Amino acid sequence: MARIGADLRRQDFVKAAINVIAEHGVANATTRRIAAAANAPLASLHYVFHTKDDLFYAVYESLFNLPQQALELVEAGSTPAETVTRMLRQTIDWFIENPAMARAQSELFLWTMRNNPEMTNRIYSVGISVTENSMSLAIGKKIDKTTVNDISRLVVQLFDGLILSWFAHGDPERLEEETETACRALSLFVSSIEDKTAL
Repeated sequence: MARIGADLRRQDFVKAAINVIAEHGVANATTRRIAAAANAPLASLHYVFHTKDDLFYAVYESLFNLPQQALELVEAGSTPAETVTRMLRQTIDWFIENPAMARAQSELFLWTMRNNPEMTNRIYSVGISVTENSMSLAIGKKIDKTTVNDISRLVVQLFDGLILSWFAHGDPERLEEETETACRALSLFVSSIEDKTAL
């Protein structure tokens, strides 16, 4: 029987954790259940992830490249407003296509708020930082750094609100409509900043 490398096994455990959390909730996401979902021995999970918190943090790490991936789909020559709204739209589209990930992310975040506030702070700080860095690369030549950071935080807040709304009503089409409304508001905000910068 071929041995599976630690990196590949790590990915398997993260995917299994996402599915188990989405289906059973964080409280019922035992390491035994996650190992079974990954079709791996429990000892392997504990070898790759020393603690359950390490595994849960890895679930978030798998999301940290989403802002950059979303920006890679923005057409060259787009205005800052087009770039920012496309980023929000692409990220929401990704979560619509990956509902287990969306549910796992939200459930895990709420769980860590109650059970590990320090981890919650680290997750949110890294998420904001990654978004700011991606946004700075995309629009930083046209808008000052402080404003880029403000826009980045607004995008994260809109995203969080849209995902929470989706869980409440469960309708992907309604989520797309709500996303378009958020994008129009975001576009007006960024365009007004561009206009002031141009003066």
